[in-house]
Amino acid sequence: MIVTLVQPTSHGIAVPIAFSTIVLLTACASPVEGLWPPAPDSPARDVIVSLDTWHAMIAFPREYETEDSALSSHHLYEEWGYAERAWYVEGKTGLSGGVRAFFWPTEGVVEIGYYDRVWKERTPQPPAELFMFRVSEEGYRRLRLHLYSTMLMEEPVVVFGQSTFYPAKRFYHLFHTCHQYTARALLEAGLPISVFGAFNRTSLAWQLQRATKFAAK
Repeated sequence: MIVTLVQPTSHGIAVPIAFSTIVLLTACASPVEGLWPPAPDSPARDVIVSLDTWHAMIAFPREYETEDSALSSHHLYEEWGYAERAWYVEGKTGLSGGVRAFFWPTEGVVEIGYYDRVWKERTPQPPAELFMFRVSEEGYRRLRLHLYSTMLMEEPVVVFGQSTFYPAKRFYHLFHTCHQYTARALLEAGLPISVFGAFNRTSLAWQLQRATKFAAK
């Protein structure tokens, strides 16, 4: 019997090394002391993250808000998201749209919507997961300030139903999608999240599950 030894290619070695590096960096993410988790006897707020097959959204229960506009006053949640403008607003989808969105920096949009149900319950692309976190008052304030800072201007690009889309400061590309956008926002609230490690849905979900277990300790 002749045994042929196959030498691993550089690509075959690089992939597991890159994956292991990302896992290691993600596992090293730690909560920000004094921000998260909030002390048991201190005021805290709920932050909800919905994660479906492709998209991530951050929601805030409306009882925490005082705004009284015609769009928001009768809905239970305020939701924030991030997407590529051409795909979600202009309808330039398909294979060419996917290649463009991931491999070429293009304009992004920030979505703010007001709904009776969170994205996990409305998504047309299941399966979806929901993660709820209690954050400190200061963490909540920093989180919301960060989200507003991602908008290039307050003049909307378009309004679709109960969602308004605003131009984003940063371009959309492979290393800045809705997953990294969500991770960066949660990091502002003090959660143990790695932005670099949130490169897709699976890696972000793993981090959110880890944070949930950390909060339960």
